[in-house]
Amino acid sequence: MILRLLSQLILATTLLQVYPTDAGMVERYATLPSAEVRQIGAEQIFSLMNRTLPVALIADRSPKKIEPNSIGVVTSARSAIVVDRSTGAVLYEKNSTEPRSIGSITKLMTAFVFLKGNPNLDVAAALEGEDVRTGGMQHISVGDMVTVRNLLQSSLVGSDNSATAALVRLSGMSQGDFVARMNEVAAEIGMTSTTFLDPTGLSSDNRSVAPDVVRLIDETLKVDAIREATQLQVTTFTGTSGRVYSIASTDELLGTYLNQTPYKIVGGKTGFLPEAGYCLGSLISENNGHEIIVVVLGSETKDGRFQDVKALAAWAYKVFDWPDEEGKI
Repeated sequence: MILRLLSQLILATTLLQVYPTDAGMVERYATLPSAEVRQIGAEQIFSLMNRTLPVALIADRSPKKIEPNSIGVVTSARSAIVVDRSTGAVLYEKNSTEPRSIGSITKLMTAFVFLKGNPNLDVAAALEGEDVRTGGMQHISVGDMVTVRNLLQSSLVGSDNSATAALVRLSGMSQGDFVARMNEVAAEIGMTSTTFLDPTGLSSDNRSVAPDVVRLIDETLKVDAIREATQLQVTTFTGTSGRVYSIASTDELLGTYLNQTPYKIVGGKTGFLPEAGYCLGSLISENNGHEIIVVVLGSETKDGRFQDVKALAAWAYKVFDWPDEEGKI
């Protein structure tokens, strides 16, 4: 017993000489009854002390700042972030960890969870009375048969709360179970600071942070049906009643120069609540590459959120170069 105690004391002394700032951990391992006494040779200690972390290859593909004195642009948004999609490099941020209500940006997660059930988007479906939600605009008449795809596009293009509620009903889950699944999926994709309490975005308690919204946009726009819907400036379809529905996108960025060559809006979503302010998350590309995700939360006006995203995107493409640009880094 005495010999074993002496061995442990010798081990503790050796480790304290190598790692003097981590005495708490040394004490923990030296006093555990089942701890195995390990002999550390001089060669192992030297190797450990001179070990370097591997350099991530992805770092070589990060955009490089060519105007080091440019620190960004003035925005009205309370919180904002610009991220290079390929590498995850943060190009700009403003109060990015401040939790905020996100309004109808929520609908991206609702669509994502709904589509995980592999629904047939071409089957007939109708809005029912129980789906009707106040707030925003209801585009489709109750009882008029359309398709599930039409409901999905009404939700994502026109930010229709009633159509969104219909998707939840058609999923076969109760709203409570559906929202629970939204939170589970959020955790699965790394949205660690996000909480959903309802599927439409009408609840001000649907809260997130800008980096989490970046993750939401990155993941949801990998789904064809979501990406294609959020690229539409207008969606038009006819119900069985013969009524023609023409629903304009709430994302006015689709009608700007950021959706003209060499740029393209790959997708995105607006959001608004009095508690949230005006919000927008957008995935933008340049020359079919150089994809950046721009998120603004809490802009002061409806037009302001679009101006904020335009300004941040223009700044990013001016101030940063990507490795594949000829004659550059």
